Amino acid sequence: DNMAYKVSGAWAEVEPFLQRQGLQYLLFDEVRANPSTALIDRCIDLSRKFGTQAFIAIGGGSVIDTAKIAAIMLGYPEASCEQLMQYQFFPEQSAPVVAINLTHGTGSETNHFGVAGIDEKNYKPAIGFEEMYPLYSIDDPNLMASLPLNQTRYVTLDALTHAIEAATAKGAGPFSKTLSIKSADLIFRYFPRILRDLNDREARYYLAFASMLAGISFDNGGLHLGHALEHPISAMKPGVPHGLGLAVLLPEVLDTIYPAAQEILDEILQPIRRTEAGIKTKAGIKEVIKQWLAEVGLATTMGDLGFEQEDVATLTDLVYTTPGIQYMLDSTPVAVSPETVARIFRNSLS
Repeated sequence: DNMAYKVSGAWAEVEPFLQRQGLQYLLFDEVRANPSTALIDRCIDLSRKFGTQAFIAIGGGSVIDTAKIAAIMLGYPEASCEQLMQYQFFPEQSAPVVAINLTHGTGSETNHFGVAGIDEKNYKPAIGFEEMYPLYSIDDPNLMASLPLNQTRYVTLDALTHAIEAATAKGAGPFSKTLSIKSADLIFRYFPRILRDLNDREARYYLAFASMLAGISFDNGGLHLGHALEHPISAMKPGVPHGLGLAVLLPEVLDTIYPAAQEILDEILQPIRRTEAGIKTKAGIKEVIKQWLAEVGLATTMGDLGFEQEDVATLTDLVYTTPGIQYMLDSTPVAVSPETVARIFRNSLS
């Protein structure tokens, strides 16, 4: 929602501050979910004409990523955002970014990554440069209180997937694993609470904390299979929320990586592998996560999102042609082939 900066109450705090300090500002409120390079180029063009020297990003991952990418491009007038997203040049500078995060899911306020779609190619690349860290970041759960129900679901699932992938990636170490375990534990504890009462400020607080931990975790450990396969989904259908795309893939992704990451996955998923009586369930990991997704209102399939069997080949091709995704495939704890990718997409259709 491109009005979130107002609805959340954040702008009511930021605007008077800017005015008191006598700072001139240009308001760009055109960012949508899954932003495109064309949209970011427009932001950059307006910013250059205005003489922008710094960015304040008030929003979720799409807004923060837009600001981080625009802040880099500001110093490279001869280049395009599309070139940056395809690693056709490597930046060495960025304008400062202050991130005021409005969702408990993105992690972008804590890390050096950014995502933007190249619409005409159905690409949704992820880039990562040291210059992309925000100068300052604010995670205030009070500003997240206006998140609607479905958006609450999607961003929380995104945070959980960050935790799971960061803990199971080839680059995972004690630091990222420890953060991920704590993040997932908080999500499993407070996610049901926020779904029962969207005004539960304590639940919002701990979900925001969990998301921040997961963001730091994957900044260190990296992401892999789930995000690698989701990016083509929301590239082909930009209206699909990123977290929902991750949800439809999660059962098959976990089933695929479980043989190589059994110990850490058992630890992360321990809170949902026990019944109310405290007895550990004997169900397989795919069944466990499917049941949990149903309980939190995320029992969705790729078919529900409008994908068909005929789309599997295109999606698989995009996994291997989109810049930056191969890095995530290489970080997956199991060997991934085009057949593996196609199987996950097929099995996620229904």
